[in-house]
Amino acid sequence: MKILIVRLYPTEPKLNLYNIQEIGLAKALIDTGNKCDIVFYSKREERVQEIEYKEDKIKIYWLKGKNILKNAFFGNKIVKLSKNYDIVQTSEYDQIYNIKLSKKIGDKLIIYHGPYYSKFNKGYNIKCKIFDIFFANANYKKVKFITKSELAKKFLNEKGYTDATAIGVGLDDNKITENVAQNTKIELLNKINPEHFNLLYVGKIQPRRNTLFLIDVLESLIKKNTNVRLVLVGKGKKEYVEKVFQYAKQKNVYNYIIYEESVKQEDIKLVYEKCDMFLLPTSYDIFGMVLLEAMYFGLPVLTTLNGGSSTIIKDGQNGFVCDVDDKQKWAQVIEELIQKEDLRHRIALNAKNTITDEFLWSKLVENFINVYKQKTNEKHE
Repeated sequence: MKILIVRLYPTEPKLNLYNIQEIGLAKALIDTGNKCDIVFYSKREERVQEIEYKEDKIKIYWLKGKNILKNAFFGNKIVKLSKNYDIVQTSEYDQIYNIKLSKKIGDKLIIYHGPYYSKFNKGYNIKCKIFDIFFANANYKKVKFITKSELAKKFLNEKGYTDATAIGVGLDDNKITENVAQNTKIELLNKINPEHFNLLYVGKIQPRRNTLFLIDVLESLIKKNTNVRLVLVGKGKKEYVEKVFQYAKQKNVYNYIIYEESVKQEDIKLVYEKCDMFLLPTSYDIFGMVLLEAMYFGLPVLTTLNGGSSTIIKDGQNGFVCDVDDKQKWAQVIEELIQKEDLRHRIALNAKNTITDEFLWSKLVENFINVYKQKTNEKHE
């Protein structure tokens, strides 16, 4: 098959990042004997870029389009390109451009959808209501969907989109481990003492990720175990970051925090490997690639119910899922893993096996292909 993956976000991705989902999936599709190219939005001139992969090439079509309320519009460009492909996979049910594509190339269209309902996501909820009233129709609801999580599938089903298959998001394991400098000098690594029990958070320092809650959890832990450290890696708005550290000082845990604003993508592997557990107290995440990464590197994960956890974590078996308003429960789970080394190692091994056995792109790709085949079979019925 020939597949065209279209990212309908009006932003230009940085291809040097290892977690570009479209590229990871494209490589896996090529490995299984298919042809796959990609469309990205461009603010600059239109161009075609070729990425060499093994004995094949992935074409990246950088197309200029219109950005209207974070919706990308490419006119008839995708329709014209689609003539060379069997499947056109776009993104998100609420992208208005998908309505046009469903009318023009509905027999080839599959939408890969990630968001789900959350009280925290008020702006998105309003956008979806407007979309449902003014744009969605009965024919559009017959489009075939692949979702990034079980929560996203439930979200679509409740709106009447019944042809949805939850597959998840993959990790490109070759990309995540390449170019790691063996003699790298990261100041952060020298600050992480292996004699301590190091809790890791990687991501934005922001209210959505409940960074202040991590301080509360750390406070509860320090009362019983002063050997614990919290390693924070991430940027945020200056005011909020200052608020977090001021709060840590008020709680008398500031000296138990190790902070680094950023670590190069090729070096983050070394940080994961130096820590003992990963925490993600997010209020909302479409998937959370950091969950994939942390589990891949063998860290027990404690997080909330979110897109990624609903799909890859079995509570108490390969990770833990807890409400974000229960700091005592979070502290209790962490304390148990500190005390029970065998349990910690078992959870870590199960976590790693979950990703390597099920959530690498090379493992997920057959699920995508099965949905593609269903679509092509429908076309010929």
